[in-house]
Amino acid sequence: MFGDIRFVNQNLAIMSASAATLNLPTARRASTPMALVWHGVPLYVYAVTLASLLVIVGILWDISWHRTIGRDAFLSAPHLLIYLGAVFGGLFSGIQVLWNSFWGSAETKAGLIKLWVVFYSSLGAMFCIWGAVAMLTSAPFDDWWHNTYGLDVTILSPPHTVLALGMVFMQVGACVSVSKYLNAELEQTPNSPKVKLLRALFVVAAGSLLCMMATLLTEETLPRSQRAGMYYLLITVVGMLFLPAFKKALRLKWGACTVAAAYVAIVLLCNWILQCFPAQPKLGPILNHVTHFQPQPFPTLLFLPALIIDLTMNKPSWHFAKKAALMALGFVAVLLLVQYPLSGFLLESPWSRNWFFGGYSWEYNNNPEWPGRYKFMPGEADPLGTLAKWCGAAIGIGFLVAMASQRWGTWFTKIRR
Repeated sequence: MFGDIRFVNQNLAIMSASAATLNLPTARRASTPMALVWHGVPLYVYAVTLASLLVIVGILWDISWHRTIGRDAFLSAPHLLIYLGAVFGGLFSGIQVLWNSFWGSAETKAGLIKLWVVFYSSLGAMFCIWGAVAMLTSAPFDDWWHNTYGLDVTILSPPHTVLALGMVFMQVGACVSVSKYLNAELEQTPNSPKVKLLRALFVVAAGSLLCMMATLLTEETLPRSQRAGMYYLLITVVGMLFLPAFKKALRLKWGACTVAAAYVAIVLLCNWILQCFPAQPKLGPILNHVTHFQPQPFPTLLFLPALIIDLTMNKPSWHFAKKAALMALGFVAVLLLVQYPLSGFLLESPWSRNWFFGGYSWEYNNNPEWPGRYKFMPGEADPLGTLAKWCGAAIGIGFLVAMASQRWGTWFTKIRR
């Protein structure tokens, strides 16, 4: 009898040790597949975070492909990377939904959203699945569009718009998925290594989303556009919409600056890596005989105006309207002080024509002898009075957007499903 008791106790000790090693509560082992959890975070959360990064890297590669090679195909390398991100995020989210729906415990299902009577899903997984469906739907649509109408003349062609919406859904879904576990962990063990891991995952997903929004505005935010008022309005709207919300979601002292730095790092790393690989134009007219992938324009140094957001939001006693006003005013002021002179350096200075800044970059179908290649052309820089009016509009609209963004950030902190 005592031997049986010792045998049972030994087995219970082994089971408890195994559960602790896997960071799984014993009560939840039956409802969560051990193979799909690592360091207490479901594998699908890692998958959708990686997917959000893959799709923006694929987009940056695809734009460089168009600027360097011209001709692409349905299964070109950048397209495959984008599709891989869609499949990766959608597949892992779908597996999680199916597992929770048919093998999850009642306790697990209570923390999920019920769909179509049968399915149980987290909010983030729903976003990711919708995003993956939209992205994969856009693929044959884009191929048909090219075969029918030829090359795109703008970034946001109809099939690319569907693709962009899908990618934004995927990246928002990744942020929501991470927030669910980050919020729960901050309530229980706010200083644990798991919190640091979840925050790192959120920064990757949020930085990828911010990079996506900046990429969609590429044609209006080139260095030669950075002395026109429209640039400051567009960047302020994007910055005020996302950075205060991400700051609240992360609950870090320098959260906004960290996400903005992640965006800059993604663009710069892609630029520096891509230009190392040889590539030649394959579609006429070829006016500029490039030999390597042409990098994207140098990114907006968004982490500098983001410092104003962090400094302002670190004042808990201030009213959110006061914070919004100071954030919008400070953001536009720092953006103007940084980007206005930087645009002149990037466009006109010989010191920018190197691998770091990429000032030499020029598309294969653009004339390299064009007089405006290395200088501002008439009408590209707004007069001081016009620029001031645009910046005033940016501050006013930025204030309204920042008010909404703070509310959105509060919503992120309340995600539990």
